[in-house]
Amino acid sequence: MASHSASAARSSPRARPGGSSPWLTLLAVSVGSFMTILDSTVVNVAVHALQLRYGAPTSEVQWVVSGYALALGIATPLAGELGERFGTKRVFLSSLLAFAVASLLCGLAPGLGLLVAARVVQGLAGGFALPLGSARLFTAFPAERRGLAFGIFGLVLVFAPMIGPLVGGAFVDAGLSSWIFFVNVPIGLVGVLLGSRVLAPDEPRDPNRPPPDWLSLAAVCPGFGGLLLGATQLGAGQRSTAVLSFAVGAAALALLVIRQQTGRQGPFDFGLYRLRSYGVGSAINVLGQVPFFGTQFLLPLAIQVVHRSSALDAGLALLPLAVSAGTTGLLGGRIRDTWGPRLPLTAGFLLLAVGIALVRARAADSDPAALVLPLVVTGAGAGVIPPLTQVTAISAVPPAAVTRGTALFQATQRTCQALSVAVLSAIAMSGVTVPADNPGYSAQFAAGLSDAYGLALLFALCCAGLALLLPGGRLPARVDRAPTPAVD
Repeated sequence: MASHSASAARSSPRARPGGSSPWLTLLAVSVGSFMTILDSTVVNVAVHALQLRYGAPTSEVQWVVSGYALALGIATPLAGELGERFGTKRVFLSSLLAFAVASLLCGLAPGLGLLVAARVVQGLAGGFALPLGSARLFTAFPAERRGLAFGIFGLVLVFAPMIGPLVGGAFVDAGLSSWIFFVNVPIGLVGVLLGSRVLAPDEPRDPNRPPPDWLSLAAVCPGFGGLLLGATQLGAGQRSTAVLSFAVGAAALALLVIRQQTGRQGPFDFGLYRLRSYGVGSAINVLGQVPFFGTQFLLPLAIQVVHRSSALDAGLALLPLAVSAGTTGLLGGRIRDTWGPRLPLTAGFLLLAVGIALVRARAADSDPAALVLPLVVTGAGAGVIPPLTQVTAISAVPPAAVTRGTALFQATQRTCQALSVAVLSAIAMSGVTVPADNPGYSAQFAAGLSDAYGLALLFALCCAGLALLLPGGRLPARVDRAPTPAVD
């Protein structure tokens, strides 16, 4: 009996010293992450309303969306450096508070310029909060419960961007476009109050920590910012300026790598890629954005163009995908904790490939009901991918490098999301030769959509093959309590 009690105590998440239950940590991180992820999509359906409100052309109002995305992508890679130097709890809570204040300013902004500036502050705060919240969540749970914890956290990753257009559409239809920003204020304050009470205190600062390499930190902005801006320009058809932005971004990132090789204290530790699970997980993270994020961007657009549905109806049509993804995310987390990541991730990408194939076969079908089964299958595969890919990669990282490893993982993820959207959008629009109000526009778009889905299907199968390189088989009762990975 005593042995059984000891085993149960080892296998259940316990409160960490100075903090509360890991489940309360999960709640606090989920509240903050939900707010920042929701804002990635909630504004998309309000662009026209904002255009009318400020009397500005679409090209200028679009920066309300693009400015947030660029700031989010630039801040994410810097989060690890800030968290290690000033404390992950302190920076996480400060970022949530800044996000809430910036949201209030967004709703009150009297002019478009001030709105864009406040959205940039939102993006910077969200870019710091997301990776630090994930790092806190990872360290709060013992290894044999991290898959389940991230599976539950995956509900936030799936539902927040899905319900964003629904929330935004409801406020816009009611003539309350400012409330797409005001809604963040109470959520942010709840996140700050909850996090301040339940998150474990920060570790004492290391007085012997070397100073940062300021040149490396300065290269982050043009590095990731150049790639993200290039992806945005490519998606808008501005190919010549996109090439220049990509060149600037690539040159700045090359400088980061060179500085790393000389032993400078940069924002990243590229040596983590030599750890097998982190390297393979990161490769899956990069390639998997094409079938996972790229198709989720195209689906609501396809429903609106091919099925001629409203933005709100398109959001509702995607609910089967969200429900299916939430269910399999929990199941996949449990399987990962028992059998390792190979089985759930391989099955997830194979299901995603089947779902994309079914969606592709119905790309030109004007009946929205024809998409229900394909979306359920797509969601069943997609649900396990983001949370388990991240927890698999970070599990290979030494405890002292979790914050940096999470920031690097999410920074590349965000960049590849933008690139996947740009590439698939360009393919989908490549055969469109008539304006959007032409009767033939829908058929031409559906043909290009089929080609885009074909590329996504190929990438899903490649990721399924990569997942076979991950650890598999029944895990021992105690695994990876304090990871000390070996270089493969």
